[in-house]
Amino acid sequence: MTGDFFAPGSSGMAAPTRKKYIGLTIALGLVTFLAASIFGYYVGFVGDTKTQESRTKSEQDVEDKLDQEEEPFTGTIDYDRSEPENWTVVLDRTLTAAEQKQLSAINPYTSGGMREARAFLTSLGGRTLRFPTTLESNPMAFNNVGTDSTAFTMNLFSKRNTQLSIVGMKAADISCREPSAKSVFVFPSQGEASYAGILYDLTQPDFAPLITDPGKDQARPYFSRKRMDLGGGESPGGFRIEAVTRGKTCTWDIKARYRDANQQTGEVTLKDGKKPFVAEAAPAHPQQLWYVDMSAPTGQNWVPCHEKPENIPCREWLKEHASGTEGQ
Repeated sequence: MTGDFFAPGSSGMAAPTRKKYIGLTIALGLVTFLAASIFGYYVGFVGDTKTQESRTKSEQDVEDKLDQEEEPFTGTIDYDRSEPENWTVVLDRTLTAAEQKQLSAINPYTSGGMREARAFLTSLGGRTLRFPTTLESNPMAFNNVGTDSTAFTMNLFSKRNTQLSIVGMKAADISCREPSAKSVFVFPSQGEASYAGILYDLTQPDFAPLITDPGKDQARPYFSRKRMDLGGGESPGGFRIEAVTRGKTCTWDIKARYRDANQQTGEVTLKDGKKPFVAEAAPAHPQQLWYVDMSAPTGQNWVPCHEKPENIPCREWLKEHASGTEGQ
């Protein structure tokens, strides 16, 4: 009966034949079982692999979609409040007789004299304007006659996992008005040092921002030579931006054009938070104009140009600023 259990029909066989038949039947059964098990494992493995690949692709598609929904990049700025070597200070009122006497008593020849003067004017509410960067490689790249400069550091951040590149940054929504200042105090520059960064001339429509970095590319259009890469693990980008204006205080934004890893392009408007950037200028015809004339005798260096318009430095300053605003 046992033989019939393992090999049905083997009970009527001779003993030797029955043993061989039963052994062969058992062996064949084991082989069939193993083959079926291996095939089942293979089918399951392939199925799991395909399912995993599909699941991974679906998850990647979701991640890519979420990544694309992230804002391409954001920017924060910090205006440069450091004390420049030379400067213009503007004040929204005129000096009193006592304040004029106090200013005239500050000797610019002494060590720290100009710092003392600026601190005094700042304490009255004065704001410091900068002279524009000197572009030694191409000084004719833009007309800096009678201009004032405002500088800030811009930091750009992107949370995207894929990389994108900023390929253009254009000054936009420029709106200019007459300056609010009534008094101007000028400590003249002999040429401002160059800084690595970008320069915008807000007096020129569709002005292509220039490279200010010292070197052979200085004064070339910035985005014809450079780009900015963000996202994909790139460190946040920080760079110096300088805006030049003449006789008018201007508000403005930056329209930044970018290209992502999928070769899609887009545009982001950059501001100072929710406010536009501000580039302040000295008025072309201030009620009071004080000019530091280093060639004048000691004690007479603060020249009141509003009283002595025939003074050569005063005349030159007024001429440059008046001519610079024509046509604006």
